[in-house]
Amino acid sequence: MTKKRSMMGIVSIALMSSLALTACSGGNNNNAGSSASGSAAPSSSPSGSPSSSASAQASQPASEEKHDPVTLKFVSWKNGTYDELYKMFHEKYPWITIEQVPVNGQPVMDVIAAQEAAGTPADVTEIDTDLISFDQNGLLEDLTPYIEKSPIFQEATLPQGFFDMMTLKGKKLAVPMVDVPMWILVNKDLLAKHGVDMPSNDWTYDDFRNIAKQVTDPDAGEYGVTTQPEIQMRLTSAKAIADGYAANHHYMNEDLTQSVMATPDVMNEVKWFQELVTKDGSMQSNAAAAASGNVTTNFLNGKTAFAIGGDWVLPDLKNKATFNWDVLPFPKGKVSQPGYSIYGPLAMLAGSKHKEEAFLWLSFQFTVDAQKWKIDQGANASLLNPELTSYYDQSPMWQGKNIEAVKIAQKNAKIEPGITVPDWSEYNWNNILNDIIFGDRDINDIIPETEAWNKKTLELRSSLGL
Repeated sequence: MTKKRSMMGIVSIALMSSLALTACSGGNNNNAGSSASGSAAPSSSPSGSPSSSASAQASQPASEEKHDPVTLKFVSWKNGTYDELYKMFHEKYPWITIEQVPVNGQPVMDVIAAQEAAGTPADVTEIDTDLISFDQNGLLEDLTPYIEKSPIFQEATLPQGFFDMMTLKGKKLAVPMVDVPMWILVNKDLLAKHGVDMPSNDWTYDDFRNIAKQVTDPDAGEYGVTTQPEIQMRLTSAKAIADGYAANHHYMNEDLTQSVMATPDVMNEVKWFQELVTKDGSMQSNAAAAASGNVTTNFLNGKTAFAIGGDWVLPDLKNKATFNWDVLPFPKGKVSQPGYSIYGPLAMLAGSKHKEEAFLWLSFQFTVDAQKWKIDQGANASLLNPELTSYYDQSPMWQGKNIEAVKIAQKNAKIEPGITVPDWSEYNWNNILNDIIFGDRDINDIIPETEAWNKKTLELRSSLGL
């Protein structure tokens, strides 16, 4: 079996993208407990939302008092994209300066170790693999006591399950630096050329498939669906949830202990997407796309009607697209209309010499001003707050676009799992489905692959006491 290209590549791509910014689920941050599986048990969120006075207070500069200057070292992929947010933070806390420690393609743990060895330990970090490895190496501070006394978190209303993907053995080890949403990108000009109107926000997977067939014209080199791994990575996974065959993305069960990818219903979902290539002809295989110059592998070329997009595609679309584009939420299935979102984990390092200041940087992410800035970059709001919901209508990012679809994507988001699942990097959900949907691999290979991983993750979970 070919070495898995899967999760490390995906996490890197998704995080780098997200973390170029624009990564919903979690109970009230004060009460979210931890289940035996390592996921935080959902708890009730406080009613209401931060008052306008509380929001204003959280956005004001800290009161004048004497502080020694502090420089926080932040291990991050941001590479200049967050400079404006660093400045906003410094204006609120004038004695604290953010110094980004670039990753430059290295494993984050190696960067942290190098900082320690140099006698300049880092304070906060983004996470590039799983929380289990970071926790086993004693790298992360438990945020629970900081969150419990934080005025910003106490006044915030958080989505149910907010900490589920960030909690391990009862410890809240990270918060979302950013909630990266995804949408269906739509080439409205290509639809109009074939007499198709922009679908409504309550469209279905059957609508998606039928329109994709209707606008396909091989003689013109035009196809309904972009040949991109994101289609199976995000949309196949979402359809399995939408039709009631999986509880979580990547075909995971409710408590994230087992994959259901090898069940007949999920395998039929894979066949459904495979038929876009083999039966409908509305999406090219990898081989066919390569033979025709890979024009249909990039939505920006204007030759395909639908693609998956997130915040990372917005700058190029806004600056380079020569056609009229828009967004739609993921389609409805038989039972629901789930979206897809990625949390970019942000954690405090146990070796930090400035833990109180480090937590101020973490908690600052959940002020209204910081959240508005992230919406302007294409991210989801991480708070349940009417002021932020209304701000989608005002954000320059979405003027002239389908703003309601953006709100629906935020409301319906299901968070990508993985960072608290044992042996996640060896779960071969990604490569095998790429090879089946875009290639010629036997779909029945899913069964032994999934059975082997299910056994291994359970054994590892038991050995870790999860």
